[in-house]
Amino acid sequence: MSVDRGDIERLPEPKGAWAQSLQIVFQLIFASMLLLALLWCVSNIRQVPAQSRAVVLRFGEFNRVRDSGLLLAWPRPIEQVVIIPARDAQIRLGSSGSARPPTNNYLGLKSDATARLNSDFFLTGDGGIVHLEPHVYYSITDPRAFMLASAHVEPALYRIYYASAVSLLAARELDDIIVARPERPQEEASRTAERRQQLHLDLLAAMNGRLADLAARGAGLGIEISRVDLSAALRSRAAEAYNEVLTSIQTADQQIAEARTDAERIGQQADQKHDEILMSARAAAAERVSQAKGQTAEVSALAEQMKSSSRDTLLTQVFNERIGPILRRVGGVTAVDPRNSTRLIIPGAEQ
Repeated sequence: MSVDRGDIERLPEPKGAWAQSLQIVFQLIFASMLLLALLWCVSNIRQVPAQSRAVVLRFGEFNRVRDSGLLLAWPRPIEQVVIIPARDAQIRLGSSGSARPPTNNYLGLKSDATARLNSDFFLTGDGGIVHLEPHVYYSITDPRAFMLASAHVEPALYRIYYASAVSLLAARELDDIIVARPERPQEEASRTAERRQQLHLDLLAAMNGRLADLAARGAGLGIEISRVDLSAALRSRAAEAYNEVLTSIQTADQQIAEARTDAERIGQQADQKHDEILMSARAAAAERVSQAKGQTAEVSALAEQMKSSSRDTLLTQVFNERIGPILRRVGGVTAVDPRNSTRLIIPGAEQ
C-alpha cells in the first residue's frame, strides 16, 4: 500500500497532556461564563413582598412602579429595583421619634445625623416652655416624587414639623398642651382637655398643608402625614417646680377632702342630736299638754256648761256640789248675817 506525501502532511498532529488540560480548562471557563451570564440576566427577577411596592429605575431614572408579586426587570446596571412600603403602610419619622434625623433610612441613603433643625423646647402663647417629643407617621402617595426627593424627605419633614409646631404652640397656653393647672373647675378642665386633643389634629393638618404647598410648587415629597402623636413634658428645674406645685395641690386637695369629711361627719352628728332633742321636746310637750288637759278638764267642762246656763246658776250648782264634802269634814259652822244679829248654827257630822 502506497501513502502519498500530501496525505501525511494533512494528518492531525498528536496532542500532548498539557494541550488537553488547557482545552478542558477553556471549556470550563466558557461554561462558567455562560452560567454567570444566565444568572446575571435573571438577577433582577424577584418577588415583591406583601405590603410593599417596587420602584424600577432605568439608567438611574424613574421608569415604573409595581405592586407586590413577581417582578421582571433588566439586570443591573440597566435597571435598579428599590423596594418601598405600600400605599397604606405607615412609616415612622426617624428611628426613635426624636428631633434628630436618623443616620440611615430604609433606602440605604445616608442623612446628616448631626443636623439639628431646632430645639425640642417650644415657647407657648402665655410665656411657658414645654418639651415636645413627636411621633410622626407618614405614607408614600407618589413614588416618583418620593424617589426624586428620597435623600431630603426626612430632613424636610423635620423642618415642616418644627415650623408647624412653632406657629400652633405660639397661639396656645401651656395648659392647652400639658396639664399645668389641675385645680381648674371640672367644666373648664374638660374644655382644656379637648383643646389638647385638638392640637394633634391641628398639627397634622398644618403639616399636610405645607406638603401640599410644596407639591403645588413642583417640589413635592410624594408623602402624606397619616398620624401625629405628641409627648409633652417639662424639663430640668421647671419640672421639679411643677412637681412641687402638683404635690402641694394634691396635699391641699387631700386636706380639703379630709376637712369636708370631718365637717360632714360633725354635721351628721349635729343633725342626729337635733333630731333627738326635738323628739324629746315633743314627747315632753305632749306629756305636759296631757297633764294640763287632765288638770283643766273640770274647768273646761264648766266652761262648756256656761255656754248653756247662767253664771249664777252655775256657781250655785258648784257651791252645792262642793259644800257637802266640806261640811262633812268640819265639826260645826256658825253663819252670821252681817245685816242683823241672827245666828244660824249648823251641827257638824257626828264623830
